[in-house]
Amino acid sequence: MLANVLLMLAILSVGVVYGTDVFFAVVGRPALAASEEQAIANLMAHLHQVADARMPIFGALGMIATAAFAVATTVGTPSSWLAVMALAGLLVQLGLYLRVAKPVNQVMKAAVQQGNSLENVRALQNRWDSVIVGRAMALTWAMGCLLIAGALR
Repeated sequence: MLANVLLMLAILSVGVVYGTDVFFAVVGRPALAASEEQAIANLMAHLHQVADARMPIFGALGMIATAAFAVATTVGTPSSWLAVMALAGLLVQLGLYLRVAKPVNQVMKAAVQQGNSLENVRALQNRWDSVIVGRAMALTWAMGCLLIAGALR
């Protein structure tokens, strides 16, 4: 029973981050590429300001629930291995976020908060965009592993 609750919590929490990253990989990236630089700076700075405050809750809860599910389910079973593989996908996504996306977010947020314009907003957005497909793929992997683990239970 506990393992099932942890699995549902993992799927729901990871699903929020998954949906967000897939949306930006499929919709946001091409829309931003067609946008004016000042619009990109303003919108993305405000989006990052809100998302950086709220999304870590879902990411952390998803990781904790996934790890707890891996431990709560019988070790060595396909479901436990799938949970470990899901956790690997979550760690890849987090690594890409921390190494590439978060520093870009911080620069954009600081500029808007200080009322400064960004001369290199297109380059910053391109840097952020450079990992969003990889982040979405890592989360697709994680979600797939969690869903298969659930189907096998």
